[in-house]
Amino acid sequence: MSVYKLGGWTEQWSTPVDPKFSMFSYFMFGMITNLPELKSGVAGGWGWSPSEHSPPKTPGNGKCMWTYGGAGCAPVDMPKTPEQNNAIVATQQKGWGGVDFDDECNMNADKAYGIIDTMQSLMGHSLETSYTFLAGWDFNNPSQSPEGEIIQTKVKTIAQKDCCNRFALMCYGGAMWDMPTIEQTVPRAVENSIKLIGDNQKIYLALTTSGLNSDNLEFFLNQVTRSDLGGLFVWRFEALQSDALDTMCTRLNISS
Repeated sequence: MSVYKLGGWTEQWSTPVDPKFSMFSYFMFGMITNLPELKSGVAGGWGWSPSEHSPPKTPGNGKCMWTYGGAGCAPVDMPKTPEQNNAIVATQQKGWGGVDFDDECNMNADKAYGIIDTMQSLMGHSLETSYTFLAGWDFNNPSQSPEGEIIQTKVKTIAQKDCCNRFALMCYGGAMWDMPTIEQTVPRAVENSIKLIGDNQKIYLALTTSGLNSDNLEFFLNQVTRSDLGGLFVWRFEALQSDALDTMCTRLNISS
């Protein structure tokens, strides 16, 4: 059995997941960007909510989680009150396997009712948690970037609290970075994460299907195996081509 795992995110809540992803260990549905109302989309608008829907049907035995946050999530400094921290109830009542916290709006990690408290409560109910963050230039240069310093502090604190099953390093933008950026950024992000987290198996590299090719995929896979990371996550995995999926499974020795 492989020591590595595959997983990823999708915004296709009502479309059945393709059976070819039966080897995935984690399916993360989102993105819950309207944080106070716990819905996708923006405040006051229609949106999908994990408090109203049970996990979609997926192939294999992968765990179904939902994602709190993501690009455009709002407002900042969430959650922060008991009323706004409704993630635990939604996860339990609807039978989700856990929550992925995609921190792209400076979430609350050091105050009461914040993500650390929420993670601890979820794990106390045998539910899983993950922390997803942008692992680019800012993260690698905290002395020059206040944002990078904040993210590094959060990652270190969450790791020290031992309340998170895994950390996902987003090493891409709207599409895959060009190779010079990948070569300069990704190894440093992995190295910095290992120093902060202390457990290689809790670290997952994340890429996107947009702009994915054989060269950048091979580079990411090499980083996973050389540093003995936990595995690889894919943004919008539903668009993943079969040959790329086959390469991932072959290189990471994963079978369906």
